[in-house]
Amino acid sequence: MGAYCLRRLVQIIPVLLLMSLVVFAAMQLAPGDPATMRMGRAAARPENQEALERLRREMGLDRPLLVQYGIWLTAALRGDFGLSNRSERPVMEMIGARLPASLQLMAASLILSLLVSLPLGVLSAVRHRTWLDRLVMTFSVAGVAVPGFWMGLLLILIFAVRLGWLPPSGYVPLQEDPVESLRRVLLPATTLSFYLIATFTRFLRADMIEVLHEDYVRTARAKGLARRLMLRRHVLPNALMPLVTVMGLEIGGLLGGMIIVEQVFGWSGVGWLTLQGIYNRDYPLVQGAIVLMVLFYAGCNFLVDILYAVLNPRIRTQYAG
Repeated sequence: MGAYCLRRLVQIIPVLLLMSLVVFAAMQLAPGDPATMRMGRAAARPENQEALERLRREMGLDRPLLVQYGIWLTAALRGDFGLSNRSERPVMEMIGARLPASLQLMAASLILSLLVSLPLGVLSAVRHRTWLDRLVMTFSVAGVAVPGFWMGLLLILIFAVRLGWLPPSGYVPLQEDPVESLRRVLLPATTLSFYLIATFTRFLRADMIEVLHEDYVRTARAKGLARRLMLRRHVLPNALMPLVTVMGLEIGGLLGGMIIVEQVFGWSGVGWLTLQGIYNRDYPLVQGAIVLMVLFYAGCNFLVDILYAVLNPRIRTQYAG
């Protein structure tokens, strides 16, 4: 098990280095000069050209690109992504202030998606080719097809504007007012989890149908094992292993959807902050936020690999020696 974990951890390193290079190159190809962005309108005045050149030298913009990448990567490994071009605050300080909101939204979305998709997937598989199965599959297709921003606006229109049950937008920290915080996270979490519920339900249904036709399940059924006990002991644990892999892959979609959902609901998290950085051409802020998302995605996939090894005895046996 330890060898398996070490191997997976080593495999993450080149991926992170490649992604850091892609992020740095993308910001270099973006229009505008970081030094000019930091100085703002003052950079266009002739008397400030000397100060602008001095700022470029201080930021290392006069050096070759590979040297700039090396300097940026060294600082990034220390957790230093520089200062925001707009507010001149440390980028990590700005991200750290918005991180709890995004973590709360993601945790609520994952919990909600699992609470809904697991029963739906099990019921659809057990009631295969019935009206209930067709209803669940229709919902799954709709969940994959409907855009997240449209679903968010629809939920706001129904539950906030028409019914007035929930607030339409805004973030309240959980430690300040738990009840109000949960009320405000419900709509964005439902929007973000809608696609995940549909995806998890489809995969779990397909895996359970396949497992239900395995020989050991037929043997358990022939021996008179109770249906609920058979599902809990034999069918569900084996059907959950592919779902764990899918969950790791869908983390990337969750991060991408989080940016849109946070903007729709005014949820001041890292996704909302990233969009503000893009609008303002705040390149250090965008770089820091994207690198943080890549690290989070890689870390989640590493944890999924470990969980998969825990659930699958064959992997533990393979690396036991």
